[in-house]
Amino acid sequence: MTRKATLIVSLIIVSLLLGTGLVSAAPGWVTVHVTSSEVKYYGSGLTNWRKINNADAIGGSEIYSDRDIHEAAFTFEGSAIRWIASVGPNRGKANVYLDDEFVAEIDLYATEGASAVVVFEQVVEAGTHTIKIVPTGTKRDESIFAGVSVNAFEYLPTISRKVGEAYELLRLLPTEAELEDKLFDFPDSAVETLVLAIANAKLADKYFAPGEEGQIAALVALDEAMAKFNKSKIFIAKPSLYSFEGNLNDSLGAYAAFAESEITFEPGIKGQALNLDGNVFIQVPAEHPISTSEQMTVACWVLWREGVHWQRILDFGNSTSQYFFITPASNANTLRFAITSGSGEQILQTDILPKNEWVHVAVTLGNGEGKLYVNGELKASGAISIVPKDFRPAKNYIGKSQWPDPLFNGLIDELYISNVALTAEEIVELMGK
Repeated sequence: MTRKATLIVSLIIVSLLLGTGLVSAAPGWVTVHVTSSEVKYYGSGLTNWRKINNADAIGGSEIYSDRDIHEAAFTFEGSAIRWIASVGPNRGKANVYLDDEFVAEIDLYATEGASAVVVFEQVVEAGTHTIKIVPTGTKRDESIFAGVSVNAFEYLPTISRKVGEAYELLRLLPTEAELEDKLFDFPDSAVETLVLAIANAKLADKYFAPGEEGQIAALVALDEAMAKFNKSKIFIAKPSLYSFEGNLNDSLGAYAAFAESEITFEPGIKGQALNLDGNVFIQVPAEHPISTSEQMTVACWVLWREGVHWQRILDFGNSTSQYFFITPASNANTLRFAITSGSGEQILQTDILPKNEWVHVAVTLGNGEGKLYVNGELKASGAISIVPKDFRPAKNYIGKSQWPDPLFNGLIDELYISNVALTAEEIVELMGK
């Protein structure tokens, strides 16, 4: 095989009739579902591309059209490309273009229906290319309909791109400051495996052509090394506890909170508690380890006296577009946790916080999931992809909002802030009541 692209100019029919080409796990390949924003649709008419549900398709859906005024295009940086579709007795023909050059007419007719089929595959020169699928509105005589489906595209990334992504991972290794803070670490074996995979990938790029087994094997090894590296990151807990025993000190002795007004204390769940009467608030220093954390636990005992919606138990952020907060009462009458780095909130919520009674509230973030606990019981969970490190909060308020919301009116005790997501059992232990 040479580096020159091999153009496919004949119908891909035999493999469809034999039922081959079904997509399984494709090591080294990157799959992009047709609903991704990376896939562009063009054309209008009586009907546009229609999205149809298909449980057997990649991602559970595909798009469908029989009109020659429609196009589906995908731009990728790689050395090979696949078009994945469903085939069957009601399928027609489509033209395939690469970089605006016609390369193939594909007939999706098959006597038996099948989903997630590789109907087109081609090696290309390593670089940036665009594949375009255009229904012709035609079919063979025995087909019931001229429909064409697009389920996904798969491409082989270039070695140089993949190596670049691997180097980005190596940049996640602890800096000298982070090593001093002891926030996280990586096992030497994970680092060594990734470095070796990068070196081998560079050699494969030199001695093998795009799409050859040597390059694919190098991509697979690099994927595996990157996955191992990601999974090997060890977060070292650095919890900071504010007990409010007549002061604003923390258990680490380095991140004492501060206030702009006089602060008072009242009897709490353990010893004394911070008294926020709706007129004062405190701040946690911007240098607190929470600002660079990729996991998180925030928890405290709360006695909410009274007040309107949107008071804040805590609100750590930089502005009204970057923050995470816990409010005892949202406008939906829920206890709510919300986080955003500037492009929309991700939320966990449950029943509104009761008034005039001590309640333990805790939120954990880690591995793409958030959890909200009340009195040690999991009340809400869901996908949370944003972490404090994404926006490095510097205005870290207890009892105050980034917005012009009313100040918190109540007591707060045993405020716990950590760079590690505690387990459900650890949350119960943390309550320690």
